Parts: sequence; C-alpha cells; structure tokens
Amino acid sequence: MVSQTQPSGYLDELRRIVPTEQIEPQLDAAGDGGAWAVEPATQIELVEVLKWANGRHAAVFTRRPRRSDADTLGRRPRIYLRGRRMKRVKDLDIVSGTVTVQSGISVSELHRLLEERSFTTGFPTRPWRQESIGSVLAAALDAHWGPRYGSMEDQVLSLGVVFPDGSVAGGRGAPRKAVGPDFDRLFLGSRGRYGIIYEVTLRIYPSATRVAMSYAAPDLTAALEAVNSGIALGLDPRAIELLTPAPDRTWGRKRVGLTDDHPVLVIVEPWGPLAGRPISWIDTHFATTLRRLDPPLGWNMHEGLLPAPRAWTEPVVGVRWARLLELGAELGRDVPPGLWLVRMSRHGGWLSLASGVDGPAADAVRGLVQQLRPAGPLPWERFEAALKRELDPKDILNPTGA
Repeated sequence: MVSQTQPSGYLDELRRIVPTEQIEPQLDAAGDGGAWAVEPATQIELVEVLKWANGRHAAVFTRRPRRSDADTLGRRPRIYLRGRRMKRVKDLDIVSGTVTVQSGISVSELHRLLEERSFTTGFPTRPWRQESIGSVLAAALDAHWGPRYGSMEDQVLSLGVVFPDGSVAGGRGAPRKAVGPDFDRLFLGSRGRYGIIYEVTLRIYPSATRVAMSYAAPDLTAALEAVNSGIALGLDPRAIELLTPAPDRTWGRKRVGLTDDHPVLVIVEPWGPLAGRPISWIDTHFATTLRRLDPPLGWNMHEGLLPAPRAWTEPVVGVRWARLLELGAELGRDVPPGLWLVRMSRHGGWLSLASGVDGPAADAVRGLVQQLRPAGPLPWERFEAALKRELDPKDILNPTGA
C-alpha cells in the first residue's frame, strides 16, 4: 500500500539522505505522488535512496521523466536517478590491463583519462560518448551497440550492484568455463530492472588515440565487400558501421561528403598504433576500394545523419554475411535512406532501417528485418520476467509497464 505521506513530507525525508542541491523537482512534483531527480554522490547515498524507495513503495527510474509516468503510477512517488556525481576512477592497473570506475563517469570522460596514459577500452566511442558507463552497460548492448564481436561480458571483469531493497553485491572474474550462473551477465543489458550498477571493472588496451575514418561507397555491395575483405586480411578494426542518411538529414549528407554517385557511408574506428595495428594499413585498404571522405573535425556525424542511438526505436536484427551480400545484390544501386548496419564483424552485422522511409528498397530491407525477428517471447525473456519477480517483488526499479 502506498503511504499517505504528502510530497512535501517525502521531500523532507529525501533531504535527510542527500543534500538539497542533489534533489530537483520533476514535472508534477507537487501532485499526489511527487517526482524528483536525485543525484547520489556515493554508494552509501545510493543504498539509502533505494531503501527509502523500498519502504515508501516509490518507483525508481534510471531514465528521463515521461509525462505518462504520473498516469501509469498514480499516487506512487517517483525517483529519477542521476549518476553524474558518481564518476571517480577508483583504480587503474596498467599491468593487469584493467580500470575500475564508478558508473556515473561518461564514456568520453573515461576515454579522455585513459588516452592521457595511452590506453582505451574495448567499446566504440562515437555512439555513446555522452552517456555514462552505467547506462551503457545497462542498455541492450549485446544487440547492436556492443563491442565488435563476442559479447559485452568479455570486456567487463566485474560489477558492483545495489538491489531494489538496498542490499549490495558484486561479481568477481571467473574462468569462461566455470559452471553456474554468471552474476555480471544478469545485469548487462538489463536496463536497470533488477539492480543499479554503481561500479565496474573493465579491460583496457594500449592505444595512442581514437579516430573515426569515413569513406563513401557507390552501393551497399561495394561497402560490404570492402569491409568483408578487410576483415579477411586481418585488419581487425575496433568498430565498423555502414549507413545512409535519413531523408530529413540532407544537410548532414552534404557535410560529410556523400553524393548521388556515392551515397553509402562507411565509418571505421581503428585501434591505436600502440595496439600493433597501424592505422595506415586500414586506411590504405579502404581508400583503395572506396572514396575517402574528410568531414569537419569534431563533428558528430551520427547526429547529422540518423536519429541518436537512444532515440532509435526501429527493430535491429543480426544478419550473417551471406544474407547481407544477398541483400546488397538485391538492392543494387537503389539503397534506401536511413539504412543502418552496426557492429560489423567476421560474423556479419546488425541491420535496421529508420522510420518514415518508403519504396521498394525500403520494403526489401524491412522484409529481411521482419524475417529475422524472433516470434513470441524467447526463453531468455521468460527468465528475465521471473528474475524481475524474484529480485524486485515490489516492482521498485523501472516498473513494468511504465
């Protein structure tokens, strides 16, 4: 049962946990339930906030507020967690090749700190540069924004997690052949439904700098063949992405240097020179088969060409190389705008198409996406629902249906 305490009473209680400057009213905070953005600065404050939410049957979100939340949750008070104050680097071990950080540090901040010591992580920088490490790990990265191939847990050595009731637990690195459930794997891609990641230990790699090189291809087949042959040669880039600008991003298309004759953009993020894979090898290969582009320095190409990753709502499916090459042959020179191929690897890539794109070429892409989408709830999804009921019986964290 929801307590009858008024929102002003809730606010006074929260002020006993965190300072007033770490609490910000949200939307209808003066309404029946009340809503606040709360920024814990320490693990202890995070634990106390979740214990308070558990006692008050409050809903705790790790996303931004929505106006529909009040209608969905009624009189339940709502907390929107922000991790910006929890961004310390707790340990950097260049001998073991690991870094331990609080989850609030952004991807760009972490990479900037590591670059000062000629190191980097195994994650692509560009799509998530402003997001926190915690939100990146809690997102469904094993789908389309994860490392190049393999799975995200290969890059994560351990996690620290606070459960909905305020209890704390952490995982430890275990051999890949170890028997039993993988603690960390339960929370990677869980979208904050079972617990809040407050600390993480990641692998790091030698790298002098991180750059994104861009090339233009005349069609999808040429782009795919360049990528496939580069992987076969062992060039092994950190990340490869293929895309065509959305229909409403013509200004970005011009700025990046795409033309009607070369409408497909290929973005390659190589490893740094200290990793034993010279950037010049990759550039020579792609510049020989495609046309090298020189977009403005510091420009976020994705924002000018496609919706931001967090705003992407269309389905994304994994496609193997044989089927990708068949799609390229089927499309020919008619490549639809808004095409997106990410996480390219020796296995294939993850394919999607922006909304609002019509025509035969778009129908062909959507037909393939629909064909490869799983039908009905998967066994893993049923397991996740059972895990949610077990770890969060009061539906505190990111409530179901909200």
